[in-house]
Amino acid sequence: METIEIAITEYYNKPQYFPFMPEVVFNTLEAAFLEGKETAEVPKAEFESMLSGYQNKK
Repeated sequence: METIEIAITEYYNKPQYFPFMPEVVFNTLEAAFLEGKETAEVPKAEFESMLSGYQNKK
């Protein structure tokens, strides 16, 4: 599985992404946030799917 590193503050606790955020992305972001990290590695396909859904909403 290919992963991508993302900044936690850009996506975690941002309600506009909630309807589109896969559970695996949310859980990874939440765990990294609670550990005090600045970035998290999430599955690339799931992340891109989330962004696509968000962009299509606009």
